[in-house]
Amino acid sequence: MFYRSPDLVVTADYFVILRPARVEYRIDFLERVYILEHPRAGRTRAAQEIRARYGVHDVRLFHGSDPRTFGQVRRALIRALEWRERERQRYAAL
Repeated sequence: MFYRSPDLVVTADYFVILRPARVEYRIDFLERVYILEHPRAGRTRAAQEIRARYGVHDVRLFHGSDPRTFGQVRRALIRALEWRERERQRYAAL
């Protein structure tokens, strides 16, 4: 497990949004992961999103304006993606 909170869980296999409704994304099927930043008028912090391609859909995996939490989720997803890539390479070598 790379990250766990009341709202979200990131493992080597799944990115799971727990609230407001449970949605599971298989790490293997996430493609073109990217970050969007949304400046907000009158706010000191910009809202950020982590998005990805999942099948034919563009999905929002996470959004928030707290830099610490956003960084933790971002790093957890990076680790999960790197883990899956290492596993793919390991099994491809067999």
